[in-house]
Amino acid sequence: MKNTLKLWLYYRLSRDEDKELNSLNNQRAILLDYAERNGYVVVGESFDDNITGMHFQRQGIDELQEAAEKRLMDAVLVKDLSRLGRHKTMTAIFIENLRLHKVKVISVTENIDTSDENDELIIGFKQLLNDQYSRDISRKIRWGFKQKQKEGIVIVAPFGYKKDKNTNTVEVVEECAEIVHLIFKLYTNGMGIRKIAARLNEQGYKSPAYYQKQHYNKSVPFNKTKIGKQYIWSEKSVVNILTNEAYAGTLR
Repeated sequence: MKNTLKLWLYYRLSRDEDKELNSLNNQRAILLDYAERNGYVVVGESFDDNITGMHFQRQGIDELQEAAEKRLMDAVLVKDLSRLGRHKTMTAIFIENLRLHKVKVISVTENIDTSDENDELIIGFKQLLNDQYSRDISRKIRWGFKQKQKEGIVIVAPFGYKKDKNTNTVEVVEECAEIVHLIFKLYTNGMGIRKIAARLNEQGYKSPAYYQKQHYNKSVPFNKTKIGKQYIWSEKSVVNILTNEAYAGTLR
C-alpha cells in the first residue's frame, strides 16, 4: 500500500498584489482542492498577510519551518513559488533547507515539484522572474512617490499629523502634536536624545508606530524586535522627529 503524502499548506499575500486574484481564501481553496483530488492528507497550514516575499522573517514561514524540523509533513503545498518567496537567493536557500529535512515543495499552478531533478531549470528561472518582478514593483512605487512629492502632495503625513483619505487634507492630531512639542522643548532645554526617549517611556507616551496602527491600521512588521512591537520610544525615534524638516514647514 502506497503511503499517503502529508502536506503543509502555505499561502501569502503582499500589499501590492491583486487581492481578488491572490486572496488568502482563494489560495487556500486551490491548495485544498489539489490535496483532495490527489488523496493527500493536510496536516497543517500557515500564512502571511500583507507581507512581502523579499525576506523570510515571517510568522507563517517560522511556523512552517518549525513543522519541517519536527518532520510533520512530506511536502509544502503552495499556489506558486512566488508565494513562498520572491528573493531568488533566499528562496533557493529556504527550499534547500526544507530538502535537508526531507520536505519538498509542490507548486500547484506551475506543476513544479522541487524533488524532481527535471524541474531544477524551471525552478531557477521562476525564482529569477519572481525576484525581478518584486524589484520592478518597488522601483515603480518609489518613482511614483517621488513624482507626487515634487507636486507638493503629502503621501505619508509626518508624526503629529493625519491625512484624510476622503478630502486629501492633512490634519493635526493634538495628542501626537503634544509629544512633538515636548520632544523639541526637552531638546532645546539641553536634554540628550537618550534621556528624552527614557522620559517619554517613563511618562507612558506611545511611539509613532502605535499611532500608525490606530490611524492607518498599519502593523509593526514581523522582522521588528519584540521591543519594537511594544511601541516603546527609542533614540532613533526621537532623532527622526528632531531631524524631520516637515516640522519647519519643508516638504521633502
